[in-house]
Amino acid sequence: MKYLSRILASNHRSDGIHVLCYSEAWGQGGVETFLMSIFRRWQGKGFYFTLFSCWDWNLALDAELEALGIDRFTVFPDSKPGQVKRLCEGSAAFGALINEIRPDAVYVNTMNGMGFLYSEVAQKHGVPVRVVHSHNSAFGSGQAVVKAVMHSFGRAAFGGSATVRLACSADAGHYLFGARPFEVVNNGIDTSRFAFDPAARTEIRSRFGIPQDTVLFGSVGRIAEAKNPLFQIRTFAEVLRAVPGAYYLMVGDGDMKGQVKALIRELGINDRVIMPGYLPDPAPVYSALDCFLMPSLFEGLAIVCIEAQCAGCRIVCSEALPPEAHVSDAEALLPLSAGERAWAEKAVEMSYMDVDRPAYAASVREAGFDADDTARIVAGVLIGGKNA
Repeated sequence: MKYLSRILASNHRSDGIHVLCYSEAWGQGGVETFLMSIFRRWQGKGFYFTLFSCWDWNLALDAELEALGIDRFTVFPDSKPGQVKRLCEGSAAFGALINEIRPDAVYVNTMNGMGFLYSEVAQKHGVPVRVVHSHNSAFGSGQAVVKAVMHSFGRAAFGGSATVRLACSADAGHYLFGARPFEVVNNGIDTSRFAFDPAARTEIRSRFGIPQDTVLFGSVGRIAEAKNPLFQIRTFAEVLRAVPGAYYLMVGDGDMKGQVKALIRELGINDRVIMPGYLPDPAPVYSALDCFLMPSLFEGLAIVCIEAQCAGCRIVCSEALPPEAHVSDAEALLPLSAGERAWAEKAVEMSYMDVDRPAYAASVREAGFDADDTARIVAGVLIGGKNA
């Protein structure tokens, strides 16, 4: 097929609604986590899914996708070309794939207004249900002017093509949909899996050579601009002034990993910062941590914040997180302008805060962040719901 590479192909199909899912990239980020939660609950149970992306940056989830029987297609499997090339060839490939598989619905998961181009393509090809889901509330600083222009153009030119509009938070909804109506759908998690587990705390610390009785700070997520990873490391360097025996566990991968490692070397804290890369199951990590640092520059919702709270992990986070992300009392909000030293002081204070960690999973569940509830809402709109 022109423009398109079939990465995974399944020979079996289940009866039900066929949904073609779009994500600009495929790897191990928040959108991937969200979609995998939907796939695990519904594939072969009234739905079957096909996954489309323009490019991919990590293949770690492919084995599970194959086991679930989900086809995955990508346009640029070995590179990330410029935005114009991705849009032109990506939308052409999306249309070609629609013609081949004739899905009942498309589910566009996007970070900006150009995601509407894919619901527009689906509309032109006669797909009756076109769900667009906003997972972000801003875009990064790189090529900011170009991104702003394309975001605004996409909203204006193609914004009317969606039959259903979903968002992970009110901020994310207003950012993508403007005055058009949308429904906030919480990024649900498996609350039982992310609940505090003392055995997991012991195992993770043993695995990475971290003393059981030391204070452990850390983060989980893409090592990318939005997560402000250099600020994390500079803050931890300040923490070490007050708690010399502390460690930092930074779980994840991303395009700023090299810069982070360079800063760690520059600060001379190599022996205190552990970077294991991507872990297929991050749930035990939250139990191991005493304090989670989240100095994000922007977030749609930040599912890792919900996961950390489910484990009763104390958190210091920036004001960039939307109100929906705050569901427990084990948090402290600080502006980034306060600086790394103030963040370090607060992080140390929070790390020694006495909390009943096993109780927090129930709080997260009661706040509406259980994955089963989220999956039911998404299934309902894919069947043919409408908020236009």
